[in-house]
Amino acid sequence: MKKAIREFKNKIVPSPIITSYADKYIQIFSHPRSGTHFLEAFVGENFYRGEDLFVKNVEWGHWSNRKINSQGNKFQKLFGSHLFPRKECSKINYPSLYIYRDGRAVAYSIWNTENFVNLKFNNLSFSEFLKLKIDWVGSPAFKSKEKYTIAQHWERHVDGWLKYSKNNKNILVLKYEDLINDPIEVYYRIHERFFNTYPALHKDDINIINNAVGLKPNEAKKDSWRKKFTKEDESYFVSQLNNKEILEQMQSI
Repeated sequence: MKKAIREFKNKIVPSPIITSYADKYIQIFSHPRSGTHFLEAFVGENFYRGEDLFVKNVEWGHWSNRKINSQGNKFQKLFGSHLFPRKECSKINYPSLYIYRDGRAVAYSIWNTENFVNLKFNNLSFSEFLKLKIDWVGSPAFKSKEKYTIAQHWERHVDGWLKYSKNNKNILVLKYEDLINDPIEVYYRIHERFFNTYPALHKDDINIINNAVGLKPNEAKKDSWRKKFTKEDESYFVSQLNNKEILEQMQSI
């Protein structure tokens, strides 16, 4: 595993550490389809009410078929990147959130999202997709010659960010499932870490995001993946994972 992770970290990913709006707003990082836009909306509505966070013409999708969403994203200025973890992450010196989600949900969401899989593979069944060696790294936008299954890619992404967050107080790690289950508690965690010089909202005034949000939102439910995974699919997904801590957390969700 250590050799695989070392090789993965050596890949060059054209994604900056210092993001466009890092000097003004908290930045949100994630593996694709991990609740990124959901968290952006939650943070925007509760910590930046009344501020213009909108960015028009947001680029998205797989490198083989990149598209422009002309409607833009209401909270795009909060987006950091889908940066793959590397040593520079330990040097992040601005408020940042990393959100991660059950890897099975991530895999299902990527397969179920238009334009996130290479055009030549867009007719694959879900079981076939799980065994596919994906041709991107960090984000579907970044072509890579190295091939990993989506389970391996997700695990390395989460593992790296968890590692760098342990020694960097500027990175707060959140779980998508916690944001769904107890958004009030998540609000106060974010407030305590990054906004404690301002009065906290009363719990009754915290804006709970109940609708699906984002460029291509799916169901915005934590367990939607369960209807698609067969026992064989789950067994294969788990067989791709090496980090026992991440595996235990995933299986406890």
